Amino acid sequence: MSDHKNESDEVFEPASSLDDGLVSLSETSDEVEGFGEVKSGRMVRLDGRSMIAKVLLVVVVIMLVTVAYGGIYYYQNINGAAGGSRVVVLVPVGDNLDSLATTLDKRGVISSVTVFRVYLRLHGYLGLQPGIYYFQRHEPYAKIFAQIRGGPSSVRLTLIPGWTLSEIAAEVGKIPYHSAKGFLKTAMSTTGLSSPYLPSSASSVAGLVYPDTYFVSPLESDKQVLQTAIDRFDQIASEIGLSPNGKYNGLSAYQVVVVASIVQKEATTVGDMAKVARVILNRLSVGMNLQMDSTVRYATGNFSSPLTQANLDSPSPYNTYVSHGLPPSPISEPSSQALRAVIHPAKGSWLYFVALKGHSSESFFNTYAEQEQAISQAGGVA
Repeated sequence: MSDHKNESDEVFEPASSLDDGLVSLSETSDEVEGFGEVKSGRMVRLDGRSMIAKVLLVVVVIMLVTVAYGGIYYYQNINGAAGGSRVVVLVPVGDNLDSLATTLDKRGVISSVTVFRVYLRLHGYLGLQPGIYYFQRHEPYAKIFAQIRGGPSSVRLTLIPGWTLSEIAAEVGKIPYHSAKGFLKTAMSTTGLSSPYLPSSASSVAGLVYPDTYFVSPLESDKQVLQTAIDRFDQIASEIGLSPNGKYNGLSAYQVVVVASIVQKEATTVGDMAKVARVILNRLSVGMNLQMDSTVRYATGNFSSPLTQANLDSPSPYNTYVSHGLPPSPISEPSSQALRAVIHPAKGSWLYFVALKGHSSESFFNTYAEQEQAISQAGGVA
């Protein structure tokens, strides 16, 4: 027998060695669970606590990013931007801040309803007063907050002495949510309006709407606006000594207002008012027609062009060239100075007056001939 093996013979590992290998695999098979992956033939164990820590870390990072982004977004919104156009917002009765936030978002004042509501709650949730508010597009929330806290704005309404009700109506018509037509319709009636100086026969409140500066809420009705101005007239009339039931140079209190409305339109200066009042009273006392151009203009609506013969012949009861006595109601809104002038007229026998060319005030005459001569000498009228 030969002691050498042929190279072609198969080589078998001892049985015991194979068994050991099998045992090793079986022992480790239970440990495969809990290993995440095998890299380069080597299993890596993933600890359960490490897994939770990593998940928590990811969650925290996401939360931090979200908070940071939210904070940036919040402050970008509340800081606004400069140079936005004005936005007028009317808050009706019963409205609230939530609905206001929606309105402001639609009008471009704010860019996020949610952020605005959060801002309000962080800074003290406010009540909302009805009225008009003026904002700007993209303005800072702090400014919006201050405006809401300050309450609604009011509109300045300035009425000029000598204006007619139509001119006042045109001015009121500029107030948001008011119209000239609606206001004039209300003023041309006495329904729902009161004054101790308003006679039962009056068909309008002309002459009793005192010319002054008022601050009006757009939510006020036309009657409320009128009554405020009428109340102011009542106050002024009482202060200057005009009593509703008094008599002044043969005139009732209402007739004083009528004459004052003419004086307001005719006098060139305040200093001329008492003299103009005297001329009117003198003409009334001698039974002469007043013949005041201002009444013709009121009757015909010709307030700027030269008066025509047709204007002077107008059959209107307000045309004092053809109608005797006083007009049926005031032709303008008189000032306190005009009212005083009628209560305390200048002393004189004048029946005529005219503004001469080159003169800053009016000149007064006893006769028409004197007036014509003065006009000729001055080279005409102003």
